[in-house]
Amino acid sequence: MKLSFFKLPFLFLLFYGVLDSTFLVGRELLVENMVFSYAKVNPYIWDDSFLSLIIHIVLPNTFNQLANLVLIFITSAIILHKNSVYRVNKKNLLCVFLIVFFIIIGINGYQVIFERQVLGFLYYAIAPYYFTYIESLYIGIFRLACYIWIIMAIYLGIKLLRTAFVTEPNMIVLSSDNSQKTHLSLFILLFNFYYLSIVLFCLNFFFVPKDPLDSIGPLEYHIRTIIFYSVFLLIVNTIGYFVLRKQFKTVYDNLQVKSLISSSVIAFVLTSLAAIIVLFFNIYCLKWFDEVADSLTDSEIMVIVITDIILFLLILCAIGSVVVSKTAKAFFGKEVNLSSFVESKSE
Repeated sequence: MKLSFFKLPFLFLLFYGVLDSTFLVGRELLVENMVFSYAKVNPYIWDDSFLSLIIHIVLPNTFNQLANLVLIFITSAIILHKNSVYRVNKKNLLCVFLIVFFIIIGINGYQVIFERQVLGFLYYAIAPYYFTYIESLYIGIFRLACYIWIIMAIYLGIKLLRTAFVTEPNMIVLSSDNSQKTHLSLFILLFNFYYLSIVLFCLNFFFVPKDPLDSIGPLEYHIRTIIFYSVFLLIVNTIGYFVLRKQFKTVYDNLQVKSLISSSVIAFVLTSLAAIIVLFFNIYCLKWFDEVADSLTDSEIMVIVITDIILFLLILCAIGSVVVSKTAKAFFGKEVNLSSFVESKSE
């Protein structure tokens, strides 16, 4: 019987998204004696419709949770596979729901205890000038704590509920047909997680507050930010898929977690270093451009700026494609005899 590798991880993702949004809205509307209240949410509601509530609060919050969502998908896929849990049925769905609920309770509990109590104390205990830096530091601590908690909660939850899960210890899930696709998908997702964790931290640190209700910026800003990064990730992941799909040639009967983490970290670090070098070179070229800008017309300046941006992105894509493909090939590019793979599985 053929079972899907990613169905239950996708349900982890779905449950987390729904429960997290429900807790966020419920916290703002129903919980009393908190910093937030319905009076703060009310201006966002048009004619008592929850559509505006979703647009103003749930949508930015979902974007802010992208790194968490990707990490949940990766972690659940790996740990479910290690425990031979693949089937989608009532018992497994209930266990998944309980684990996700446990994750949400932990994250919201941390926010209530630390954000409301510790930050509230520091707000009155230190000078306002330094509180901005303390709050920015908290953003990084909060995100790191969330990542650690998600991994621990999924691992411990699946371990504790292993007897309740319906397992398939003798089922062949990683076959010669989907082994490469599974490793390719997880490699791309890990790369996305590293990128999103840094980008979302920087956005929280410099531009977008962690809590959507604290934002002083217009809704249009959030929409533009979400659309830009969504389109960017779609383009990058599409290019990455076509670049990498022929590099994963090795067929495995077990998930190569260490190789996936090592290769994706190396590829991301090398790509980031290359991007920084290209960025500094581009800044150096722009200094030269400033010296001759006065002698150019506005249309000529616009053409040069657009050309510079396009060349910058093309160079980044080219360098990134080479680095990522070479790294993936080094870890997963060895071809194997598929007949020997089938014989080993039949034994």
